[in-house]
Amino acid sequence: MSEEIVLEDRRLKQLIKAFDEAPTIKVGILGGKNARVGDFQTNAEIGALHEFGGAKMPKRSFLRVPLTEHLNKRLEQAGMFDQAALDRVIKDGSIFAWMKKISVAALDVVLEAFATGGYGKWKASDMRRKKVQQTLVETQQLRNSITEEVV
Repeated sequence: MSEEIVLEDRRLKQLIKAFDEAPTIKVGILGGKNARVGDFQTNAEIGALHEFGGAKMPKRSFLRVPLTEHLNKRLEQAGMFDQAALDRVIKDGSIFAWMKKISVAALDVVLEAFATGGYGKWKASDMRRKKVQQTLVETQQLRNSITEEVV
């Protein structure tokens, strides 16, 4: 007596198709918000100086470190890896909406770095000369230049 086993792979094929057309998430100082008011440097130049540090500037990572250390936990808390999220991707036949939610969560993580002094890791600025008593937000141009997109 032989038994026939039938594998129902329709949902698997739909999931594979959704990932075949995967978009890219971009979070950072994207082209449209690079210019600064009243400054000879761009937001990208100032951002790179803070992100990597310089001769007279301590490193204050507002992109790489916060995203590496906090994004996965934020996504788990938001249920982005739950069965319901996977089911939605399969139903939509696309991961674009799912990736958009990830990009918004990533932007939130980056903006929270500004609000928390790099999650408590940034060396504080000399506040004696600052109007705004918070590291990296004197004019708010750098923070406000950070955006996200899914392409």
